[in-house]
Amino acid sequence: MAEVVEAPPVPPEENGVPQGNGACMDLSDFPLKDDYFEGMHLLPETVEKIEGAANFRQVCGFPVFGVGQPTEKGFIDVLNSVKSSTADAPEKIIWFNVRKEPVVYVNGAPFAPRDPSEHHKNLNLTFSVDQLDHLEECLVEVTQTKAGASGGVLKIHKDLAFCENPLEREEDVVDVKVETIKSQQEVFASLDAHGFKNLSLYRLPAIEERAPAEYCFDMMTTLMKDIPASVPCVFSDQMGRGRTTNAMVVACLIKEIQITSELRKMEEIELVSKDTVADLIHQKFESILPKGQDDDDPFIKGEFEVIKELLEKCPAMVEGKKKIDRVIDICGPTPKGSGLQNMRECIIESKWKYDVASEDKQIGWKSVILDFMERYFYLICFATYALEHGPGGYQKSFSSWMDDQKILRQMIDTGKDKLEWYRTVDAAKLDHLKEMMLAPNYKENLGTLIRTIYDFAFVTYADLPRGPIKNNSMRRLAATTLLDILPPDIADRVNQKMEEDPNSTHDFLTLVGLVSYYGSEED
Repeated sequence: MAEVVEAPPVPPEENGVPQGNGACMDLSDFPLKDDYFEGMHLLPETVEKIEGAANFRQVCGFPVFGVGQPTEKGFIDVLNSVKSSTADAPEKIIWFNVRKEPVVYVNGAPFAPRDPSEHHKNLNLTFSVDQLDHLEECLVEVTQTKAGASGGVLKIHKDLAFCENPLEREEDVVDVKVETIKSQQEVFASLDAHGFKNLSLYRLPAIEERAPAEYCFDMMTTLMKDIPASVPCVFSDQMGRGRTTNAMVVACLIKEIQITSELRKMEEIELVSKDTVADLIHQKFESILPKGQDDDDPFIKGEFEVIKELLEKCPAMVEGKKKIDRVIDICGPTPKGSGLQNMRECIIESKWKYDVASEDKQIGWKSVILDFMERYFYLICFATYALEHGPGGYQKSFSSWMDDQKILRQMIDTGKDKLEWYRTVDAAKLDHLKEMMLAPNYKENLGTLIRTIYDFAFVTYADLPRGPIKNNSMRRLAATTLLDILPPDIADRVNQKMEEDPNSTHDFLTLVGLVSYYGSEED
């Protein structure tokens, strides 16, 4: 029957199960937030869409699936799809809940509590798996009490749209008439009645968009090393994006090493020829993937300073990076994969967004970038460890292996922010623009000046790929450059006009119009 079990090992610092009926924390004042929001499903239309199970997908060539937190019915539909993905129905299915935060089901839909002072981030809890499961049960009681005290109606917070940067998220509050309230464990246990008797649920407590703790990697190897590579594994978090994709990458690597190890054992006993084994491994795990337009960009390839330092000081990591990069690609978006997020490319993609964000929003983007860098670093480390210890059955834990590589934790801690956080502009070209603006005939040469500013912006952002991010970056730099080089008298009038109408768009073309108008007034 469907079972809810704990994934060993439990981290030493988080041991301890709550005694009696008490929860490990009080969620009474924590508002509930709808797990679903508009625009949550991000996969292309060519991918099968399951209602109530956003972003459901399978990694090509692997029995590895990812999905956002499903509704009650979504669970059933996802599992039916997993069962039908193979010629013969699988004897066992493993479901990994890659969330720390508790979930409660109201009217068949999932909701999660949020910190009263921070509605736009999932809770980052530091409790054991047992404690988190118990907290989830207690959340049901808290929710029932709230509903009972308000005439069966709950105030539910809901994000209006998807925004990667928490500082850019907006929400609404709606009233929900309560019909049923269930725990996630209760929903999961009910799947037994729908024919999913050999289904197991494990919690991998990971933090949103960050590298999972080292013991989470050990949980996965402990669970997966003793089951056949053909056993389907489903991973889920709120959206089915960062935490889910990261776990899918790890799962695919573990399964790949299982399969290649078995093939090589068959080669050793001469059951299969050496050439056949090499061909099978190449076709399934080493074939060339479709090429993207920015594949030659060093940052798209993951060549960041801290990663280059890792490969230089630990040469074994070169093969680990090569191996995990391919797995990352097949778990990521098209054209190489069928997923939501590329664990490597998202670093520089977020940096591009940081470059064009306002200063107050850059704080959020910088935090995201540092977390993504650490997550990628850990994937390379785990791949290197798995290539070394996977064929032998992971006799040594990843946590212990990291303890032996004493420089690694300090390397990522001190090196993850070694990025160019501020764009350097060509000082000589900027001086040339100032000279053009200060010339007596600058009004006659305004067309030339505008083209020169555009060229200046283009050169500054030459490394960005074509698209809206690059266009917005260039326009923003062109606007700020024009403001910087204006003569003081015109600059004062332009700034005064902008302050009088703060709601209007102050883009480059608007500024050019203001400069032309106020420049003409001098005549």
